[in-house]
Amino acid sequence: MFVSAIGELAKQFPTSDLVAFDHWLSAIPVTSTTGWRWRKRGWIKTVNICGRIYISRQEISRFEERAAAGEFAKTHKTPKRKGAD
Repeated sequence: MFVSAIGELAKQFPTSDLVAFDHWLSAIPVTSTTGWRWRKRGWIKTVNICGRIYISRQEISRFEERAAAGEFAKTHKTPKRKGAD
């Protein structure tokens, strides 16, 4: 009875547009520190609900489009070897 009631509620209400930020980071896979840097730089906008950070699916899509367009690209700097002159 209880399980069928939950199934009925799931049919009535669409899936949330919000995804837990840490779940998204682990899915791409990126550390929480990198996610914090992206938020600090303003590259991605999040929502704070009772101390938990969420991200909307639209924001994920927007971020991926910007990344694919090369907005965050930088030249790769290869470190010099020690002792090489």
